[in-house]
This record gives sequence, C-alpha cells and structure tokens, in this order.
Amino acid sequence: MTIKRQLFFSNIRMVLVTIGGIMAAFMAVRIVMVDLPHGAWRFREHSNFESFRSPGSGAFFLLVFLAVFVAFICIINSILSYRMAKRITKPLDVLTRGVRHIHGNNFAYRIEYDGDDEYSPVCEAFNQMAAQLQASAERRIKDEANRRELLAGISHDLRTPLTTINGYLDGLESGVASTLKMQEKYFTVIKSNAVNMKQIIEQLFLFSKLDMDDFSFSPRRFDIKRAISDMVEELVEEYAMKGLVISVSGTSTNVFVNVDATHLRRVLVNILENSAQYKEKETGCMEISVSHENNFVCLRFADDGPGLSPDILPNLFNAFYRADPSRHTKGSGLGLAISAKIIERSGGTIHAENNDSGGLAIVIRLPAETGEA
Repeated sequence: MTIKRQLFFSNIRMVLVTIGGIMAAFMAVRIVMVDLPHGAWRFREHSNFESFRSPGSGAFFLLVFLAVFVAFICIINSILSYRMAKRITKPLDVLTRGVRHIHGNNFAYRIEYDGDDEYSPVCEAFNQMAAQLQASAERRIKDEANRRELLAGISHDLRTPLTTINGYLDGLESGVASTLKMQEKYFTVIKSNAVNMKQIIEQLFLFSKLDMDDFSFSPRRFDIKRAISDMVEELVEEYAMKGLVISVSGTSTNVFVNVDATHLRRVLVNILENSAQYKEKETGCMEISVSHENNFVCLRFADDGPGLSPDILPNLFNAFYRADPSRHTKGSGLGLAISAKIIERSGGTIHAENNDSGGLAIVIRLPAETGEA
C-alpha cells in the first residue's frame, strides 16, 4: 500500500473516530441531562428526537454546529494530508529520478535536495554513490584504453623481431647467405632479435605480475645515498660504453629508506636505459641527485637529452607509450611503466618533468626512515 493511501485511510479513521466521539457525547447529554429553570439539574429520558428537527431549538443549532465542525475537520485533515503526502513523495520522486539517470549510465547526475530532514542524508549518500560510480566508470574506460594500447604494443614489439628472424631464416634457407661470414652475420642478427623478444616477454610478465599485485617484495632498511652510489659504480662502465656518463650528487649519507633494493636497482637501470636510448648527443650526461625533504627522500635523475611537451609527460609511465612513434625500435616501452609500479608498491611517487636547462628529469620520492642503521 502506498504512503498516500495509508495516509488517506488513516485520516478517514481519524475523522470517523472524531465524529463518533462527538455524537456519543452529544447523545449522552440530550438523553441524560437537561437544564431546569432554576439552575438545578435533573435527569430525564427522551422517548423521541422531535427537538432535533425543530429549527428553533438548541438541539438543531447544536446539530448544525456539529455538521460544520465535522466539515471543518475534514477540510483541515485533507489539507494537512495533502501537504504531508507531498513532503513524503517529493523527495521520493527526486530519488527515483536520480536512480533512472544512474540506470541510464548518466553517472554525472547529482541530486539537488535542500531539505533538512531524514531524506537529506539519503540524498547525500546517493550523490556519493554516483561519484564513486562515475570514478569507477572513468577508470574502466581508461583501463580499457590502456588494455587496447597494451595489446597493440605487444603485437607491434613482438612482430618486429619475429619479422626480422623470419626474413633472415628465409635468407639462410634460400641460400642468400652463401658464405660462412654472411651466415654468421645472419645467425648473429637472429640471436639478437630472439634475445630482444625474450626481454620483451620477461618485462611483460613482470609488468603483469606487478599490475595484479602478485609480485613479492622484500624491503629492508638501508642508506639510500650509499646504495645509489654502489649501484652506479657497478653500472658506470657499462653505460659509458653506451655513451652515457653518470654522476651522483646530493645529500650526505645516513638517510635511510625501507624498500626492496633489487627492485630499486631495476628502476635505476630502466631510467638509465631510457636516457641512453633517447640521447641526442654522442655522449649524454645523467646526473643523479639525492636529497632529504621533510619525511621523504627525493631521487632526481636528470639527463641532457630532448625534453618533452608538458601534455606528454604524464603518459610516460603508461605501458608501451612512446612520445615519438618513430622510436619504435628503441626498447619495449615497458621500462618506465614497471618502474612506476615498483615505486608505487614501495609507498613512493614518481613523475617526469623538463629541466630548466633542457633535458628530462625523472623524480622519485620515497618515505624516509629515521635513526641509525
């Protein structure tokens, strides 16, 4: 039964009870008590109701008054019932309209309700639900776009070495590589592309594990400046051969973090590899600075390579994203995406920015640990 109908029947019962009570009281007075001339009271029973039908009698006027009173009660009750029903059903209509918008996937719709009653928290909860649904829908759209880009990137990056391998195998099979020297060259190219495919698949597997939060971390507490210096010392010769000179500067030692050192090294290598691949000069420079800012350690990897447009910078950490499509032969496009997920899992943040003097900088902030080792 609807609220309106419940209110209607409730008011009818109230009117009937009121009429019944008034009639009962009136009949009791007419039957039992009459007013005597001298102001005393006596009891008398009436055998008929002729006095009611007499226009000049007090009973007639009392009956008219009763009828007017009952009519007044009915009118007032009807007005109050209508207003009460409107106050109840109007917010319900507002909520129903909002539900229909949500059902139609219009998650941007918000209820505007200025009442100060029990419906106010309900409408507020509805708007919070709509905001969460909108954010979820936007994430789903973004994830779907990233998934399509990921599949396209995988297809492209695996197709390129596969095509090269097939081409050189055909050359060997058809006898194009007729000399031993040419055959060795062909085998070298095939092996190089096979290794490249293996690296792509391994990085893709690692990215998938990180994305599903199914990757083990073994954090330990260590001095970040000393650890970065040790890692760079191991890598400096390798990247010097690739044309990238690395230097470390910044805060003194005794600044600690609690992260997985192996994964931090992977992040370092991914950033160095990205800088080495896209440097413009024959010999590029990478300066790694370590600083202590409040409760965070800031690692800044700044190179002197090409800068990027500000609207491109946030996309650098998306899987298979490349700022320049013509660079498709350089890397898998997963290195910075993997680095971002590792830093996020470590409780830190990572972003890219342009240097004032040119070049690109990757900035990492990790929670700092206090005390001595």
